[in-house]
Amino acid sequence: MTAERVQVPTHLSAEAGDYLMNPEVLQYPSDWTDPWLVHEFRERIHPIWCGFNDQMPDNTTITESAIAGVVVETIRAGHSGNGTIVHLHGGMFCSGTPEIDRYLNGVIAMQTGATVVSVEYRLAPEHPFPAALDDALAVYQSLSEAGPISGVLGESAGGGLALALVIAARDAGLDSPATLALMSPMLDLTGASDTYRTLASVDPDYSNVEHLLAPGATYAGATPLDHPLVSPLFSDLARLPPTLVQVGSREVLLGDSTRFTRMARAAGVSVELEILDGGWHNYALWPDVPESVAALHRLAGFLGSGSGQ
Repeated sequence: MTAERVQVPTHLSAEAGDYLMNPEVLQYPSDWTDPWLVHEFRERIHPIWCGFNDQMPDNTTITESAIAGVVVETIRAGHSGNGTIVHLHGGMFCSGTPEIDRYLNGVIAMQTGATVVSVEYRLAPEHPFPAALDDALAVYQSLSEAGPISGVLGESAGGGLALALVIAARDAGLDSPATLALMSPMLDLTGASDTYRTLASVDPDYSNVEHLLAPGATYAGATPLDHPLVSPLFSDLARLPPTLVQVGSREVLLGDSTRFTRMARAAGVSVELEILDGGWHNYALWPDVPESVAALHRLAGFLGSGSGQ
């Protein structure tokens, strides 16, 4: 997207407007099924996605360990001990690690007093569905045996995985988390949401929707895209915990969030939907944008309600 095509809403901060005018332009793999091309993408993108880590709150500690045979990164903020939040990072199911979200998880840990456990789930194309979900569920089950889970959090592809995890845990007879928070979640890998078409021209990050749909299909592998745990919008959404969804009005994934909100509410779920007018994909992750900082504060407050804050 060129700056000439962008009209920045006057109500947005200068920092938000600057991102809309000058978004990060990434070079994506030409073939998401090619492990080497995806590996090269991971190597290039990792330091960029870790760019906010230097703004982690003080007094946070990071430890790496394994839970149920799955590598996790645990974030605590000094006094942490007020519940456990399970986090699932984004990255289009094919890239990313817990390290890219240290700023996010540090703020959540600091503001909630909870321990944040970020799962380093296996990635496609090397490990298609259900590998990532199996890893997340194994960690969730192990943690839930030690005590109640105060929240599950995920952004982008991790948001879809977070919803699938809560559904899979429910269907396995495990206790539900107290809260569920989804940031710009990808919930329907069939690409059926109308906003894939209507918002592509104004989405600063994904004007080419294939940059989302192609890696999603790689993640699904031989499993149909409308499988209820691949695309959780096709799941039974009853008996989910209170849920917060944060999404921008300028991202092609907006339709996934609005459809989920309508369907989950119809199933009796309490869902709070926040749409930032002019917001972009994962906008709440930007530490220097006032609207983003405010959104992350609200997200922490919501998750904190599940940890008894």
